[in-house]
Amino acid sequence: MDERMKTRIQNMALRTWDYIGGDSLRALEDNGQPPVMPKEHVIEVVCDASYMFYHGGDKEAYEAWNKLPTYKEKKAVVEPAFLSNSYGW
Repeated sequence: MDERMKTRIQNMALRTWDYIGGDSLRALEDNGQPPVMPKEHVIEVVCDASYMFYHGGDKEAYEAWNKLPTYKEKKAVVEPAFLSNSYGW
């Protein structure tokens, strides 16, 4: 996979987090937990349940990412997009 496609996938992941992040943090609050998620959990949420397909805004990048054979490889492409160790408000 070339660097341009990796960048597109990372941008898709960030757009997905922008879309679902508030709901994810609010769900923590609703369950009496602090509204903070470690980077690892954010990546898991973003990569889960076809969220990037529906919210990432780049069908071609999603298809390239989805063709990667393992979750470990998918995560390795997405992880550099998330620069903070935790996300919250």
